[in-house]
Amino acid sequence: MFIKKLKNSIQAIVMKTKQHKIFWVSALVASILMYIVQYAVFNDYLGIINSFFGKIAFVPIQVFLITVVISGILSDMEKSARLEKLNILIGTFFSETGTKSLKYFSKIDPNIEEIGNKLKVTDSWVDEDFKNALNYAKDRDYTLNASKEDILEIYEFLSKNKEFLMRLLENPNLMEHEHFTELLRAVFHLLEELESRENLHESSENDIMHLNGDMVRSYRLITIEWVNYMKYLKNNYPYLFSLAMRRNPFDKTAKTSLK
Repeated sequence: MFIKKLKNSIQAIVMKTKQHKIFWVSALVASILMYIVQYAVFNDYLGIINSFFGKIAFVPIQVFLITVVISGILSDMEKSARLEKLNILIGTFFSETGTKSLKYFSKIDPNIEEIGNKLKVTDSWVDEDFKNALNYAKDRDYTLNASKEDILEIYEFLSKNKEFLMRLLENPNLMEHEHFTELLRAVFHLLEELESRENLHESSENDIMHLNGDMVRSYRLITIEWVNYMKYLKNNYPYLFSLAMRRNPFDKTAKTSLK
């Protein structure tokens, strides 16, 4: 059986090779015939020679145009398409989990007033404002004071979204975005830490301190990505930006409904 399959594979390869040879030989013969016809009609072998070498001289330019210019344009188009898909994934994350997670974290942030003022995004923000906000989000000292009840509440929320987060992490488009992948891993680690506790109600002080550290890691990474995402929405989707601005998890006065 194996020998028969191998024989068939070899025959298929031989057939393809023969077909390729026939194609190129036919193309060569057709080209020669066309030159013969041209000489028979115009009787100008010097013109034919000039035309032949002129076409050969243009071959490197054709190769350059195809391999460098056109390939570069197609590559940029493919990259833009992948980034757009990635931003859709990030948007889905914030719609389903990210914004709500930030609300839970900001509620137990003792410095919420400070971060609320720094990240109170408005429709008048320009690139410089987002740059300053991003630097602040990266450099600030994050602190959370979570009680056992707060930890349990966060655990219940993340547990409900575990399947959704797993599907996001499995998406191949995330290979383009290391920071967002790191964010999801941090959230998963937090969830694993919470799941590993038999009874969160009986957590010791050391346990709570450790879990606070895991939550701070997730809090920081989600906040950084949130600033980037808000900038993306403002530049590309003003109507989505309007809703995201009214759902600002750091602004206690934010309301979805318009006055």
